[in-house]
Amino acid sequence: MKILYDATPLLMRSAGVKNYHHALLVRLLPRIRPHRVELFPFLHSLGRNRNERSNYSKSSTAWRLGALLAANYLRLPLGSWASRGADLFHITHHLLHPPPRVKLTSFVHDPTPLLMPEFHTASNVRYFRHFVADILPRLAGVIVPSYAVKKDLVERTGVPEERVTVIPHGVDQGFFPPGPLESMRRVYDLPDHYILSLGTREPRKNLATLFEAYRLLPEDLRRAHPLVVAGASGWKLKLAPAPEVRVLGYVQPETLPLLYNRAAAFVFPSLYEGFGMPLLEAMAAGAPVITSNVSAMPEVVAEAGLTVDPRSPSELARAMERLLTDPELARSLTEKGIRRAREFTWEKTALATKAFFERMVSL
Repeated sequence: MKILYDATPLLMRSAGVKNYHHALLVRLLPRIRPHRVELFPFLHSLGRNRNERSNYSKSSTAWRLGALLAANYLRLPLGSWASRGADLFHITHHLLHPPPRVKLTSFVHDPTPLLMPEFHTASNVRYFRHFVADILPRLAGVIVPSYAVKKDLVERTGVPEERVTVIPHGVDQGFFPPGPLESMRRVYDLPDHYILSLGTREPRKNLATLFEAYRLLPEDLRRAHPLVVAGASGWKLKLAPAPEVRVLGYVQPETLPLLYNRAAAFVFPSLYEGFGMPLLEAMAAGAPVITSNVSAMPEVVAEAGLTVDPRSPSELARAMERLLTDPELARSLTEKGIRRAREFTWEKTALATKAFFERMVSL
């Protein structure tokens, strides 16, 4: 069996989506035998994963993205050339016109371009609406990362439930209780205790509510626990944090386990997540977690975190105050979080994806 896998996200500046594809492929490629995987568009390796830019050289990236644009807008038959001899083409939303004579599958990270278009660029919404109208009906099957996404996708698009397969993400073993912390503390000049929030800075991550909730905390708690916000800059978000807030910006992946581990609380009040990989990472590293009670987030943390209404600053503030003033609760959530995170591995994700491909080809 030959599988053509659309690795276009590896050519782009991206965090969560790119991390998913890279982490999966690192485990899937060695386990795919007796089958074969080729990477579209004409990629020969995964490259070193870089969130802030393409995994490949500027010239390699430019001609491949140029060819993709030509395929999308000039109808260059790029997909047909690449998929010759393929039994299956696992596509992303980047290819607008996949080839007509090959079996197709895809992955939907979340349906927020339909549910919350105000939280996306106009181009993202256009691409996703095209995918739903023209490509989703052609798919033999689609992978989603959570039952929350499956429910929303089925309800909003009418795709048959039996064609949607839930395969959760994993977490890298390097996030589990890390080693010495001093190197991370020196790099970021961090205090002994802080509240951490991490994610691309965009409206859906709900930082405005987090800042409002943080200002509701008693002054002594804010002095003792500065709020640290990490993550790449996104769009349509002007930060207006309190003086006690530290904005770190993009954080190198190798320092993330230490950043999570030192946090007195990890707060992730997103308005919608298809999965929420930072939750797994924080739990694995030993940070007690507070997150939203919507979409996939309760599904990911289960009983290992506190969940709140993400649109209620007062409810979020009460959860933070409770966690910061109750050491026994914090200790319990840390232990539960580590146990919960150990249930999710990229190896499981890779094997489930391989089984999905085999099932799709046999249909």
